[in-house]
Amino acid sequence: MIRATVPIIALVITLAALAEQPPKKPIPAADYIGSQRGELPIILSAPHGGTKRLPDVPERQGVGIPKGGSGFSIAFDSNTDLLLLEFAAAIQTKFGKKPYYVFAKFSRRFVDANRPPEIAYESPLTKPLYEAYHDALALHCRDVKKAFGTGLLLDIHGQGSARDTIFRGTQNGKTVSLLRERFGDKAHTGPKSFFGLLATREFKVHPTDADAKERAGFTGGHIVQKYGSRNYAIDAIQLECGFDYRDKTKLKDVARRMADAIHEYAGLYLKADAVNAK
Repeated sequence: MIRATVPIIALVITLAALAEQPPKKPIPAADYIGSQRGELPIILSAPHGGTKRLPDVPERQGVGIPKGGSGFSIAFDSNTDLLLLEFAAAIQTKFGKKPYYVFAKFSRRFVDANRPPEIAYESPLTKPLYEAYHDALALHCRDVKKAFGTGLLLDIHGQGSARDTIFRGTQNGKTVSLLRERFGDKAHTGPKSFFGLLATREFKVHPTDADAKERAGFTGGHIVQKYGSRNYAIDAIQLECGFDYRDKTKLKDVARRMADAIHEYAGLYLKADAVNAK
């Protein structure tokens, strides 16, 4: 009888000790997400460039979730956060006004802001981080819609398939449907499209042909699908950048040329009074 009661007593003591432990504090979103309210109908996003670990939070495992593509991944898009910041600074220099932006400082090993919530996080402690990222992005989109009627969201990613190439992701035109309705397909695929304007500034882009499909796996993820066109009156493009465009030694030049392209694009397709340059 004594032997039987000893494990029970030990279990009761263990449970009591656990009950006395203080609850884990919420993760402060401001420490793990960068965000800026802007003055232009241009929004930048970079969900996969963060490196900060979350204390006392286990890494995502993705058990039972398909891997790759639009499924589970912890791949790191190196320097995309730095590219976003350089791009934002170059836009401000070119326009004399600030763009909106949101970028992740947290590692994708804990939260994936470019996935639907059911596969984006596993610990309940990280749910507020995911929601904070999307709350900021949604707020920016609503601001742009209210102030300008329409705008452009550029979601910045990295890929290792072709280091000298930027792949376009719009779900083959679906996330820029408003742009196409207003200005025709030339605004999406022609030499005066955003990717066409990048090409004239010595960026290698894909696709290049007007009727070509986007590369499988790079057709645009959750962010551009959620915020592109109908839901927020925003057109959205995913940029999958090879490492040549994420190399730290080249970021300022890459950002300057990107800003030059978006400046010309804005003059063609965004409200002129909102994007007048210095």
